[in-house]
Amino acid sequence: MKPTVKIASLLMAVLLLFSAFAAGCSMNKEWSYKTADKELAIGVYVTALQEAYIEAQGYAQSLDGYDASSDKWLDMEITDSDGNKAVAKDWIKDTADRKCRELLVLEGALKDLGATIDEAAFDAQKEQYETMWYTQYKDTLEKLGVSLDSFRYYTSRYSTLREQLFQKLYGAGGVQEATGDEVTQYLTENYARYAALPVQLYEATTDEAGESKNVALSADETKKITDALDDIAKKVNAEKDAAKSAELSKKLTDAYIASNDKLEESALTNVTLPLENSGVTDEDLKKALAELKEGSATTVKIGKEDNEANYFYLFRYDTASLKKNYEADGVTTDSIIKKMKSKDFTAYLKDLTDKANIQKNAAVDKYSPSDFFVKQESTTGAVVSQ
Repeated sequence: MKPTVKIASLLMAVLLLFSAFAAGCSMNKEWSYKTADKELAIGVYVTALQEAYIEAQGYAQSLDGYDASSDKWLDMEITDSDGNKAVAKDWIKDTADRKCRELLVLEGALKDLGATIDEAAFDAQKEQYETMWYTQYKDTLEKLGVSLDSFRYYTSRYSTLREQLFQKLYGAGGVQEATGDEVTQYLTENYARYAALPVQLYEATTDEAGESKNVALSADETKKITDALDDIAKKVNAEKDAAKSAELSKKLTDAYIASNDKLEESALTNVTLPLENSGVTDEDLKKALAELKEGSATTVKIGKEDNEANYFYLFRYDTASLKKNYEADGVTTDSIIKKMKSKDFTAYLKDLTDKANIQKNAAVDKYSPSDFFVKQESTTGAVVSQ
């Protein structure tokens, strides 16, 4: 190459560099958050923002006034799974910000605790996340400038590293391992076990056009159901011993189910739920559960419209039944530890991110939760969620 060409190339590079500094911006505009030795691409932030949007929308769907055909729900106050309240659009941006900051410190925290980051495990998941990208996320994220690599980086690493750090702290053999006695105490103070028997006050039919339609039962049919379940609750509540009342509840509900050809044997469900933020979205049902004492039963009608209503028989078991059967109800010891240590873990991560020198690129502020809104048919929130 001729010397004049080399000099020209060098001069062009210097001019470009000077232009960048003269304009007051970085040569690399693609990062979103960074420390001295690590940075996240802008696409990582956008992926986190979309994840937070989807999560917030799930919370908003249970609110009165939620409308899937409008993004006005972003201005509504939501309550997350930890009981925190915030305007949805603010919660989404704060959550994405927090997760990106955590992503920058998780690996270092694990290494400080003696853990080894298994990069091969992340590489093995590449094909899985590539499939997710092309089938679910590409159309939305790519137009916002997100690459497959950024999507895959966030999706594969954040939740995995966070779970590994949690287990390294509080799991079996962890530096702050939760003991069996701690788990039992937390369980009995924060959970309750219930039996629930919902009976429909409507029938599913098909009209002449072949469309499915729910038709409310007649007043006499409805009264027959409500009287029967009210009578069971009355008899159970007359029994003052909690263990005996549980036996009577089971006997009477089994007999009722057997006598009703519209009910399956599995109609009666046993479920263990947290006393606070149990996931029950219907306020009447939530209130009925909250007011139940151990060894007691009640009934409550759920559903604003007669053609979608159910009449619930509810019974609350005693503490002995709770301790003996919570795992059979699908509540694991690990899930209890996660609730028990949630606030401690949140505080631990906040301390890590506060101590880290993390820079935020102002470019992230050009992205908005409304970027992910897709107009859908209007809908209302679910009645019950377990």
